[in-house]
Amino acid sequence: MPDPVAPTFPPDVRRHVVRLAGDFFLKSARIISTAIDTDLVTGMIFLAIVRANVRHLLEEPGAALDYFEPGDAPPEAFRRPVSVYAIARELRLPYETARRHVSKLLAKGLCERGGDGGVVFPPEVNDRPEVRQAVVTNLDATVRYARALADVGLVATPGPAPDSAVSAAFRPREVVRLSSDYFLNTVELLTSNLDLDLVEGLMFLAIVRANTLHVTRDPVLAATYSGVDEIPPDALRRSVSVYALARDLRLPYETARRHGRKLLDLGLCERASDRGLVVPTHVHAREDFKASVEAYGRVTQAFVNALAQAGLVLS
Repeated sequence: MPDPVAPTFPPDVRRHVVRLAGDFFLKSARIISTAIDTDLVTGMIFLAIVRANVRHLLEEPGAALDYFEPGDAPPEAFRRPVSVYAIARELRLPYETARRHVSKLLAKGLCERGGDGGVVFPPEVNDRPEVRQAVVTNLDATVRYARALADVGLVATPGPAPDSAVSAAFRPREVVRLSSDYFLNTVELLTSNLDLDLVEGLMFLAIVRANTLHVTRDPVLAATYSGVDEIPPDALRRSVSVYALARDLRLPYETARRHGRKLLDLGLCERASDRGLVVPTHVHAREDFKASVEAYGRVTQAFVNALAQAGLVLS
């Protein structure tokens, strides 16, 4: 996860930023799962494998510039296999669940066995038309999200000057990689702060998004309920059915129902009068939730700063 960066919001718009992020997150999730024709959990594992295979390169100064220019990618020999156990631990999944989803990826040719029994992303997958289209669609979604953040005042904080004209240029592949990192960092923050597994975390995020999507899209309501302490009342929340959640997350209905039941048992959501699910105001008002909103503000600021370093500067 990126090092925390102090947010520079003009007024406090962090809760609105979290709502914008939830919308971006689930749109990105659909792009990924549609591109590889699978469910969302398998898509998340695919992303985690891709990142793990090249993480060591990204930790070397300047390495990202070498491999994230248009048309370039790390050579296969530079990719390090990752174990199923490591992926399960990172995504807070039972090992058997992770193993089952990795088997689906192996069967689809979306990963293959590497050294030491780990798995690795084969670079030829990049040439699949559906994957190329997903990269273009994800880039467009990321630019739109960055523009929405800039519109509410969240722009890059001053950082070191670019080392060269190359590093100052717009690098689409780097922007896409950064959005994937941000996507996985969102999962990590969500699951660790709420002590949930991956599917429960995704369900929770989808419920919150559905409850207040109309608030996010209404400029007056969004401005009214934008700060950490400015929480939309229960009367404004719109419930969402388990069926709708399963459809949006590309999950089997029974899986969504079971994890929705777990969230109810944990007191993180409630049944509305229409039997739909809602995360009530008193949950959002908890101090640990407010701390999570503040932490996510820092993660998002770091993301915006990194986008600026990749040449995507909006103001």
